Amino acid sequence: MRFVSVNTWLIVINVLVFILNNVVFQNVQRGVGSGTYYLKGVTEVQAARGQVERRLAQLDRDGTFHCPIFDPETMQVDPLGRPVPVAIGYERFRVQPEIEAVGHFSTWKFWKEGQLWRLITFQFLHFDHWHLLFNMLGLWFVGGLVEQYLGRRRYAVFYLVCGVCGALAYMLLNLFGYFLLQAGAKPSIPFLLFDDPYTPLIGASAGVFGVLMAASFIAPTAIVQVMLIIPMKLRTAVYIFLALALFNLYKGGHNAGGDAAHVGGALAGAFLIRRPYIMRDLVGGFGLFPRRQESKPIGHQSDRATSGSEALRAGPAAAAPARYAAFDRIIEKARVEGSESLTEAERAIVRGMMQSERDS
Repeated sequence: MRFVSVNTWLIVINVLVFILNNVVFQNVQRGVGSGTYYLKGVTEVQAARGQVERRLAQLDRDGTFHCPIFDPETMQVDPLGRPVPVAIGYERFRVQPEIEAVGHFSTWKFWKEGQLWRLITFQFLHFDHWHLLFNMLGLWFVGGLVEQYLGRRRYAVFYLVCGVCGALAYMLLNLFGYFLLQAGAKPSIPFLLFDDPYTPLIGASAGVFGVLMAASFIAPTAIVQVMLIIPMKLRTAVYIFLALALFNLYKGGHNAGGDAAHVGGALAGAFLIRRPYIMRDLVGGFGLFPRRQESKPIGHQSDRATSGSEALRAGPAAAAPARYAAFDRIIEKARVEGSESLTEAERAIVRGMMQSERDS
């Protein structure tokens, strides 16, 4: 399906998953375990005997059910003088649509339960149509630019890795906050997340922020319409979005966990777009990218040792590094001076290199 861009496929998959999760299987619910907790002083023997009483489940404000756990062999007398089992703890669970239950990311689902697939699946889930709309608009407006710059397969890897880094950033800040809270710290330290480690994280925003950062590097002076009204340079707009996410994370405001993922995805995107060869290296062992003689990154110092004319006289094998060096210089010129500063010859070189990357 090469005639459809990877960016388009990402949008289509996100929309299809949203329809399946929020429309088709909306009423197919599943209880997802959110941890078992015991009261202080409960022994391992008591915990082993414990029985969960789901008929007495109570719903908290955060949407979590608490089911008491009783020890049937340890009795106490209730106010009416009747012997009843002693409550030794409680089990928690959330009720979610089937696809969201299996695919969402949370700190404990990944860190404690080892459910690694959630690093990928959470990126294709969304809370509501507005959440989906804004993320897909971001991909629609700038994703094609980044895909053209990186090539199809490297763009797919770039997008997913940015999403993974967003989830890992969320998890690390949540782990630090959780352990400090257990140690007696107040839940008011800037940039740390003191949320329940089972809090679900879903959405494509981390990957989208990575793509936005990449686009601001490729075409920083391109003019975009923020909110479809305000004209602004792409780099300025993206940095404003990032600054807002950082500020909300610092203040611990609403959706601070989501903004932690946004910042993680943005930092990954800023790092990877300057080192596109990393995407090839990440998946080279899986055979997704054919091996080439010229495996050095664009702009590698040794690529500049041979002039273009000398390389052309020496043959195609020697010309390849010089082409990459020339391409690197042209991209840097476009980034600093704007794409309108490129000559027709330079544009032809860029088109040729982009086509070769897409065909590889």
